[in-house]
Amino acid sequence: MYTLNRFLIDYDLSLLRALAENRGALLTSRRQAEAADELAALLLDPLSVRTALSRLRPESRHALDTLLAAGGRMRAAQFWRRFGQVRPMGPGRLERETPWRDPASPAEELWYAGFLFRAFSQDEAGPGEFVFIPTDLQPILPQPAIEPPPLVVASVPAPGGGVHDPMALVYDLFAYLVYVQNHDVRPYADGRLGQRDLSALRGWLTHASGRRLALLRHVAGKLDFVARQGDMLRLEADPVKRWLASTRAQQLKALQDAWFHDPDWNDLCRVPSLQCDQQTLWRNDPVATRQALLALLARCPLDSWWSVTSFIAAIQASHPDFQRPDGDYTSWYIRDVASGEYLSGFESWDRVEGALLADLLTGPLLWLGIVAAVPAEGGAVCRLTEAGMRFLGLVAGEPEDRPSPPLVVHPDFSVEVPPPANLYTRFQLERFAEPQGPPAAATDLETGRYQLTVGSLGRALARGIRIEQVLAFLQQAGERPVPANVVGQLRLWAGRFGQVQLEEVALLRVKSERVLKDLTVLPETRSLISKVLTPTTALVRKRDLPRLRKELRALGYLLPEATGDPGERG
Repeated sequence: MYTLNRFLIDYDLSLLRALAENRGALLTSRRQAEAADELAALLLDPLSVRTALSRLRPESRHALDTLLAAGGRMRAAQFWRRFGQVRPMGPGRLERETPWRDPASPAEELWYAGFLFRAFSQDEAGPGEFVFIPTDLQPILPQPAIEPPPLVVASVPAPGGGVHDPMALVYDLFAYLVYVQNHDVRPYADGRLGQRDLSALRGWLTHASGRRLALLRHVAGKLDFVARQGDMLRLEADPVKRWLASTRAQQLKALQDAWFHDPDWNDLCRVPSLQCDQQTLWRNDPVATRQALLALLARCPLDSWWSVTSFIAAIQASHPDFQRPDGDYTSWYIRDVASGEYLSGFESWDRVEGALLADLLTGPLLWLGIVAAVPAEGGAVCRLTEAGMRFLGLVAGEPEDRPSPPLVVHPDFSVEVPPPANLYTRFQLERFAEPQGPPAAATDLETGRYQLTVGSLGRALARGIRIEQVLAFLQQAGERPVPANVVGQLRLWAGRFGQVQLEEVALLRVKSERVLKDLTVLPETRSLISKVLTPTTALVRKRDLPRLRKELRALGYLLPEATGDPGERG
């Protein structure tokens, strides 16, 4: 319990006497403990409290009410920043300057009025210094009627031009899943994609931003859609199927929830203008920051556009510590990327917190369909989307999901998927048909178009899909029977699958039959000899050539330079 005696017992006599004098009394005891008890009785006297309250300046009374509204306890750094500091003074200076007669700040006036005390404590944000109103003093003070500070943002006219489709990330995740399904994707050890895959994916997506793709891939991993198996990326069938078969609103919300609850995606340290060190990653809580920010976002106007600049200014004025509940602006090591300068102290708020807010509103919150954001003169403008209002709990229910029309198979082997297309249907079709355009391009407003080809069918058969499964799917997903010529041709192609095989090989020639016999039995090389043609010649698969050269050198067989691979040396 943080009672008056809990604080006064640590005060020296000079400070005890100063507080008593400010209340118009003199302490009679010269013993510290007895003087502390005497002062506590004075500070808890209702008449003395009312008199002291009546003498407070308005700004000091507001500071006291703010502290009362916070339950009588606040982080000291937050309180000092809003209401000023208490100057440190020893006994001699205290007697000379009598600071209670002309306090330098609202905090200092409350300190010498006996309403404000300080001590170390802790809360959910960890340990630190706090300011208190003692628990036995609080019931004597009139309880304030302080409303939460308003969040005043500037409404602006609706911008002209197109607005980002809130479902675009859903389409792009679908395209990413299709790409992983149909290609052998081998990421680097740290998870990054190779340039070939990055270039191909950027041509498939509605937006080619590298950070947006990184978020999309991260969310896909968090939802257990994609996992690394050996050197390859592979889809996890069950969670992918459940997501594809759900409604559009559910698909988008799954992405929003995955980001919102993910402690591993650090929004602050992904702001392009900022560079965080390891200590900042440890101190920063991305999930708590999102919770605080979205609670503030829910207080923005629902029926109008507003400027990002005014939103940032409103947060700074009313809730500046939304990502630092302990009010600590000195121990997070963050650099400005352009200058390398450390951004420390509350004076760097605009370049850290302000930059984070602007980046979230025009980045992840936009990509996830929570806000719509449009560039404008003087800065971007935003508004909450319908999906964003649902995500924030401002509107109830789920929008009606329109039924998907059946697909149409034409005699020319083309397939149409009328909007709004069921993503699970399209995903199945992507397994054995060629899309006529990027997968993400066929939105709920456009017809998806595919072509059945010998190559696309061969790709499906090579992955273990049977022709009967293909025909059954086309029949069930379509309204009309599959044209007879299409059925016949697909069966013909399937019947020829695997009857002819081509493989790139190299010819191995030796001068002695004995050498080839040795190479076909030695454990280092026998698996690399594909087929023996004659006692002195054999075939080697092209992919095994580098390893075979290495093993031959280790065995002491020196190859003529002409047999080397120029590409290998280059």
